[in-house]
Amino acid sequence: MSEASTDGYDAEEDAPCAPMFATETMAELSARQGRLADAVSIYRHLLREAGSDPAAADRVERWKARLAELDAGGTSPTPRAARAPAAPKPPVPPPLVHVRGSLFVRDPVRSGQVIYADGRDLIVLAPVHSGAQLLADGHIHVYGALKGRAVAGARGFRDAQVFCLALEAELVGVDTGYVVSDDIPEAVQGCPARVFLAADGTCTVAALPVGKPMAARAPAPVRGWR
Repeated sequence: MSEASTDGYDAEEDAPCAPMFATETMAELSARQGRLADAVSIYRHLLREAGSDPAAADRVERWKARLAELDAGGTSPTPRAARAPAAPKPPVPPPLVHVRGSLFVRDPVRSGQVIYADGRDLIVLAPVHSGAQLLADGHIHVYGALKGRAVAGARGFRDAQVFCLALEAELVGVDTGYVVSDDIPEAVQGCPARVFLAADGTCTVAALPVGKPMAARAPAPVRGWR
């Protein structure tokens, strides 16, 4: 867990349950990289966490089917359409991402560190280095370069977004949709960007307008005495 300086952040209180970064996105990334044991472990963890929650019924069935594929040695990622169905569902109350206030991180997030904003937004006021991981139930804001991994809306908040001033991420996503570095459009590589889910559930990367810098003011004329 990160040792970064934070407001209201307690490493013991806010430490996510093992395995770290237990989301469908991380399970599929593990499968894509050939780490089947990790993918299976994450899916089993997700099924235990979901329990008999009726709001998670669709996901549970999808996770069970994917777990069976992985147990049989399947490495193909679950189709994105299956991970993010476009069919309307009964409204489910989103996570209370603002009840506890945002989690602020002021120091750079180093390789190997994991920051999890449980039930809230995550605001990082420094760069996020390669190998670092950000996870939030709400939105993620990075006021610097994002070079590691970041997933917002990790527990089903599909309206969450990721914002950063320089997108160079290894992986970035919302809920179960994600893109890896090779999928990021060249036009926004290293530029201010936001990441969100489109209406069809596709993870989308768009340029983030940050406004024009203020024009330098011409110095006021100095009147001298003759």
